[in-house]
Order: sequence, then C-alpha cells, then structure tokens
Amino acid sequence: MIRYAPRRPLLAIAATMSLLLAACSAAETSAPTGGTGGEPPADCVRVENGVIAISANNMEFDAPCMVANAGEAFTIEFTNMESVPHNVAVYTDSSTSEELGKTEIITGPDATAEVEVGPLDAGEYWFDCQVHPTQMNGTLYVVEA
Repeated sequence: MIRYAPRRPLLAIAATMSLLLAACSAAETSAPTGGTGGEPPADCVRVENGVIAISANNMEFDAPCMVANAGEAFTIEFTNMESVPHNVAVYTDSSTSEELGKTEIITGPDATAEVEVGPLDAGEYWFDCQVHPTQMNGTLYVVEA
C-alpha cells in the first residue's frame, strides 16, 4: 500500500508565496509614493525659472533624478549630446502605464526637444528614455516649494 504525504504544508507555502507576490506587484505599480520623507539627492537636476535642463551622453542622462515644485507646471528641456536617438518621458510610476508627457525622440549631437509637464502633486514620479528604458531612467521628485 502506497501512502501519500498530506499536501497541506505545500498549499500553505503556495498561498503565502501568492500573497507575497501580490503585495510586491501592487507596490510596484502604485501611484507616486509621496516622497522619501527627506530632501532629494544632491545630484538631481533642479527646476530653475520653470525649466529642468537635462541631457544625454554616453547612453545615460547627466543626472539620475530631477526635482520640480509641487503645484507648478514646468518644462523639461532635453538635449541629446550624441548620435544615438533618445528622448525623455515622464510617468506616474515605474510601471510606465500612465504617461504625463514626453519629448520627441531626437538624434544629436546637440539636438534639443522640450515637453511641458502640468502641475503635479508632491511625490515621486518616474522618467526614462523610451528608446533605452532599462539603461536610461530615474526619479522625478516633486517637492513642496
């Protein structure tokens, strides 16, 4: 006679793993996080006179993050310094499911494109190059002025 071990431990493990995966998936596609609770990193490019100037060279943005003021529209002025096509697109989060604005895809060197972004609530948003999204991306911090 063959006896089988009860499956309850395996079912419990599977149920736990499903809950953990669901929690992780939900966190990744959520709305802006509301900020880090502190000042954005010092190496971010910051809005000046309503403009954030960012560029691309050597397959990377010149800054890993951007900072804008909550409740104020701003323009991203993007300069492509190389002969590889790039752009900048802004999203509500890293899922890239809700686009807030994007520049044209441009090829440099020294080509420039702009996009106007409407007023945003304080929080963290996502930006990337749509041509190279896994290599070129970062966080847009929107802070209280």
